[in-house]
Amino acid sequence: MPSLANRFLEFALDANTALWSLRPAGAEFPALRGVRVGFALRDPGGQRLKWEGAVYAVEVSAAERVDTRHGPASRLVAALRPAGPGLTALELVVEFVLPEAHPGLHWRLHLRNRGEGPFRLRELELAVVGSRLGFSLQPPVSALHLHPEVGHLAFFSNGYQSWSFTGALQAGMTLPLSRFNWLEGPKFLNLRNPVVNGLGHFTSDMFAVLGDRTHNTALVAGFLAQREQFGHLEALVVDARSPYLRLAAHGDDVPVPSGGERVTDWAYAGFIQPDAPDPLAEYLEAVARENAARVPVRTPVGWCSWYHYYDRVTERDILSNLSAIERLRDRLPLDFVQLDDGYQAQVGDWFETKPTFPHGLAWLAARIQSSGCTPGLWLAPYIVRSDAQLNRRHPEWFLRDARGRRVSAGFNWLRWCYALDPTHPGVREHTQRLIQTAVQEWGFPYLKLDFLYAAALPGRRYDATLTRAQAMRLALEDIRAAAGPDTFLLGCGCPLGPAVGIVDGMRISTDVAPNWNPELLAPMFSRWVESELGFVSARNAVQNIISRAPLHRRWWLNDPDCLLVRDEASRLTEAEVRSLATVIALSGGMFLVSDDLTRLNPERYRYIAALLPVLQARAHARGWLAERTPDTLTLPLLGAAGEWLVLGIFNWGELPHTRRLDPVALGLPPAPHFVADFWDNVVTRLEAGQPLVFRDMPPHSAHLVTVRPATNGPALVSSSFHFSQGAEVAWWEAAEGRLSFRIELGRVSEGEMQLALPAPPRSASVEGRPVEAVPAGLGLYSLAFTVEKTAEVTLTW
Repeated sequence: MPSLANRFLEFALDANTALWSLRPAGAEFPALRGVRVGFALRDPGGQRLKWEGAVYAVEVSAAERVDTRHGPASRLVAALRPAGPGLTALELVVEFVLPEAHPGLHWRLHLRNRGEGPFRLRELELAVVGSRLGFSLQPPVSALHLHPEVGHLAFFSNGYQSWSFTGALQAGMTLPLSRFNWLEGPKFLNLRNPVVNGLGHFTSDMFAVLGDRTHNTALVAGFLAQREQFGHLEALVVDARSPYLRLAAHGDDVPVPSGGERVTDWAYAGFIQPDAPDPLAEYLEAVARENAARVPVRTPVGWCSWYHYYDRVTERDILSNLSAIERLRDRLPLDFVQLDDGYQAQVGDWFETKPTFPHGLAWLAARIQSSGCTPGLWLAPYIVRSDAQLNRRHPEWFLRDARGRRVSAGFNWLRWCYALDPTHPGVREHTQRLIQTAVQEWGFPYLKLDFLYAAALPGRRYDATLTRAQAMRLALEDIRAAAGPDTFLLGCGCPLGPAVGIVDGMRISTDVAPNWNPELLAPMFSRWVESELGFVSARNAVQNIISRAPLHRRWWLNDPDCLLVRDEASRLTEAEVRSLATVIALSGGMFLVSDDLTRLNPERYRYIAALLPVLQARAHARGWLAERTPDTLTLPLLGAAGEWLVLGIFNWGELPHTRRLDPVALGLPPAPHFVADFWDNVVTRLEAGQPLVFRDMPPHSAHLVTVRPATNGPALVSSSFHFSQGAEVAWWEAAEGRLSFRIELGRVSEGEMQLALPAPPRSASVEGRPVEAVPAGLGLYSLAFTVEKTAEVTLTW
């Protein structure tokens, strides 16, 4: 039997049936067995044909060594001749590749047309395993066996674009659906995915995880790219003994011409342990390699106009906040200013500005630049409001449906909106001119590109040979070519796969809002939308910030959207502000604030300042496959001051709740520890065997704590200067009777540190100036002082 193997996996192909199997090296479980491929299309006469893997001939080449983007690999190629009426003109070639150094199988399909007329491709099935009937067949020919014993199954579903729900679903749940899909569907959904609504019946875009929580084993499967087609996974987990899984690429009815072929992107399959510290790393890094992901070294930190001024923003608003940024720079070092929606004459009419921007965009960008900040600009190049002039000027530029009507891009700004066709030469020239103008003439080296999903909506395109994914990729490549390699591009409302390797940053959640739960017009109507997972709200933003955190600094810089800290014109409680700040801090992603800085209560500055500088690390969500919104984030850190653990502990419920955590389950040794609560500035001692207890947590609240071994020191125990309580320490030098360390904060801040010392201190100084070391209980000593961006601290005892 033809096979491939490395030190991680064993792959085998049945040369008679073309079914294949995959399992860990030297183990029987978990395993994929009897996996088939397939396709659906229309023949030259328009008749629908579906092929489900039956073959009358299979030709398999000898395994060979090849070089890939993932290093040396072994490759096996199988040429399949599909059996069935109307299929004799078709050949399906399957390439299987197993990299030597990585635990994932890669494969792709080539559908070739040997006939005289064109076929139209509806779908290519790269993997179908298990029974779609919802129960196991005895004995099953095709099966996904995660463990020999039955366990509790869960499915991690990745949403189609930035704003689409992403998270874990349990076998007894249904896929979250919106009652507003008739209105909002184009904005959130891959409209070519099957619509499912039964218990245990789920879909996911690009990749998914199907796991057995009981036995800590799972399959991760999906695509390494979406440059050729969009694709989805469909799962049915009604019977835990025999789950069903299907991985399919969307053909979008593009032609497979006579003598031509269609090739899929590479698919991926590998086994993981969900409770591992970074379980998705291998898959996510394979995607990054495949697409040459762009991951900037420096993380943007700045201010955005949207969440206070919305589309009523004026030039004066920008200038007043710019003045506040200059005034507060020593304490709140924000380095870019993003002008969001509201400056343009209309969405679609980008080259004219409103009268509220009398000096124009080039003047404003220069003013921002002269203040020491990078100017950023919001654009939505492929969506057009129904009242924009572009509708009348260029009706030929719009994507059309089968009846010739403009394709709806959803309902936004209280207007119907329509999608431009990114394959039309006029649209391509227009978009490139817009981007070049924004960067080169107006002077914006940072662009936020919004509502990008519009470029990938189904419809009749000028270039009918391109799939939706190819059109989306073309649109993004046109933007990058026009912007140049040095412009920072932030994607938003964007399908994820085609953007890897093009954008520098990506919004990975729906919009945040100054309200926790979704709201609709007035409170009396809001109960109708509370269950909506795509509506703007802090709750829904948090959902995806946590679920998509592993993408950060692999595919791009994650944009978790803006931190809102104001205590006016907001319905967020202070507990909810803390939760939002905690999640954003632990995500390690881009950092933007969006309050009116000219009116912000100075007491709320702490929620901004404490997150700066941005930490170049992301937390792990414990229970990410067991809970829709994980309530425990862990971030182990190693720095000059030693090793410690940062924890985000949340109560996402609607009632007060007491959280109890087992330190050993968090990876801590059974020994005494100091626990420092950052927001409450409280230090406690946890004895060996005691649980971590957080009593009566209010709804939607958080505790941000560090945990360190309780030693006699010298050791850092807590710090109010930075949320990490230790990453601000650049170096640490302890000797007999003496401790010196240096803080590098990059801003001015008053604060306090608590230290464990082996004896009462004789002296303490900051930058050579004496400070008092005050006993703080628990054998600790507190130092209160000011950091002028950097500070050197010395103690003796």
